[in-house]
Amino acid sequence: MNEKLLFVNQKDSKLIALFGILLIGLFLRVYDLGGESIWFDEGYSIRFANLSLSQIFFLPENNPPLYYIILHWWINLFGDSEFSIRFPSVIFGFLSIYMIYKVGSQIYNKDVGILSSLLLGLSAFHIRYSQEARTYSLSTLLTLISIYFFISLHRKGNYTVLLGYIFFSTLLIYSHIYGLFIIIFQNIYFIALFFLSKETHKLSLKRWISIQIILIILFLPWIKIFMTQTLGVVVDGFWIKVPGLGTIKASLRKFSGGELLFLLFMILIPLSMITYEKIGGNKNWRSIFRCIESCRWKIQFINTDKICLLILWLSSPIILPFIISRFTTPIYHTKYTIVASLAFYLLVAKGINNISHKYLRLIIISVVVAFSLIYISGYYTKANKERWRDLAYYIDKNAKNTDLLLFNSGDCIDIVFNYYSKRVGLIKKPFPEKTRYVDDENIKELGPITDAFNRVWVIFSHSRDEKGLINQRLSEAYNLSYQKKYYGINVYRWDRRE
Repeated sequence: MNEKLLFVNQKDSKLIALFGILLIGLFLRVYDLGGESIWFDEGYSIRFANLSLSQIFFLPENNPPLYYIILHWWINLFGDSEFSIRFPSVIFGFLSIYMIYKVGSQIYNKDVGILSSLLLGLSAFHIRYSQEARTYSLSTLLTLISIYFFISLHRKGNYTVLLGYIFFSTLLIYSHIYGLFIIIFQNIYFIALFFLSKETHKLSLKRWISIQIILIILFLPWIKIFMTQTLGVVVDGFWIKVPGLGTIKASLRKFSGGELLFLLFMILIPLSMITYEKIGGNKNWRSIFRCIESCRWKIQFINTDKICLLILWLSSPIILPFIISRFTTPIYHTKYTIVASLAFYLLVAKGINNISHKYLRLIIISVVVAFSLIYISGYYTKANKERWRDLAYYIDKNAKNTDLLLFNSGDCIDIVFNYYSKRVGLIKKPFPEKTRYVDDENIKELGPITDAFNRVWVIFSHSRDEKGLINQRLSEAYNLSYQKKYYGINVYRWDRRE
């Protein structure tokens, strides 16, 4: 009776812990949600979401259309305020905390599930992307659900699980291109398990191939756009720089939140792969050699199939795009690898759980929580998004209708500046008109544009005036009367000389 009561109490305490983590995770994602301005990419999200559904689906964009379709319906219901457009990401991020608990419990046990939900719930990296009107938190959630059904396929293999895997895996690859790397990792793991493991498999090779063919067929409606965009990136290049070896370390550091937790996590991850126990006898302090002999430990690798699952999950969305970026066109960016960070947290959670000393385990958890909160505090107290609200307010207050507002990235006019600017009659132009890149040839076109204006405001954000040619040319006939740096934006006002 006492044992049964103890089991119930432990079960209740775990549910309470999970409920508390979910509440804290939700609070951290909702807190100050509309505090910062929308930035360039969020402006694009709003622009795309305001198109018709058919236009969204066949949009020639690098990202698949699922997130924009969801945001389309959301904006129609709740509007496009900063808080509103970011709230779907909050929901996806919140549900991800629960789903990583389910996946952690499924792979290992509920203790690992709770620890992994704690790591995800307090991750400054994930909080940031749960407060951004982009697809990253949606991809995070769909990755977890896809893998949950993927693991279930190996254990149950019934049609409900099969349909769940196909449905959510399809949604995953329609949410972000890096979702394809998750499907690739699943295929690598399945093939390795099928041919190298001696265990009986509920999922046959023929059935698995059939499932993958179905996924390809379901992706076919968008594959032409995918191929066109991929070819365009290969031919024209991409804004992302070629990554170095330090880029991978930087990604893992961002997953951790900061340097100190990164170092701790890199110690904990190897612990997830082993068990250890002391096998030496009693210490004999009179003989140093016998004392050393008594300190022997037995260490062995455990759960190699589960470790392989997590290592492949972690490495595939990092290593594969890294290789592509090194040898073809750069496509590697840390925020895209957010789907890999989940395996990182699961490995860390298992490492913590493998610490046999109860009080040491509690100390480690306390350190993780303390430093996570410090990193979260740093996230909230500094600017993370371009301050278009502040810039638009200042220009609305100080610009004249006879001024020229010149943007070296014309898209900023409609998708972010006009979102905040309330002034009617301001003259706004992009320069150059069809590109952001300023060179010795197109700078000659600046004079005919500015000659009719006594005051010219120049706004640089996501610009490509690497040599500063615009300001150099304006300095020939104008005096610089105002200059300010907003986060992610530089603004200059040039007044014509008398």
